[in-house]
Amino acid sequence: MTLIKWTPRPTSIFDDMNKMISNVYENDWNFPVRSKTNWSPEVDVKESDNFFTLTADIPGLTKKDVNLNVSDNVLSISGERKVEDEKESGNFHYRERRYGSFSRTFNLPETVKEEDISASFKNGILIVELPKHEVALPKEREIKIN
Repeated sequence: MTLIKWTPRPTSIFDDMNKMISNVYENDWNFPVRSKTNWSPEVDVKESDNFFTLTADIPGLTKKDVNLNVSDNVLSISGERKVEDEKESGNFHYRERRYGSFSRTFNLPETVKEEDISASFKNGILIVELPKHEVALPKEREIKIN
């Protein structure tokens, strides 16, 4: 039996060429790095018996920089990380951190009580508690046949 490495998407020679060029020109201290402005915070969603917990890593921002909205079973998280001014703080030789605005949306299940959603933000971590409705089991009764 031969084992074959699984690749989730087809690769092309152009992907490999782009990686090689990026490694040569963008990862050296002597060359400036192009800043990528599109970024999105990483999020975990966990479910327990009574609620869902959404945890987002948003380092470098304060709770005033983050907007959290819910409407029609859609939860939206947005904000913006400001770019440091290179002229005032010197020239960058290497830059990996991303700047600019971000937005994430999540479709909520119908079991979430929108009016009771709460959130906290501490040390760059946003925690959103999404409580569930109490599950109402259908009442069962026996019907006599006449």
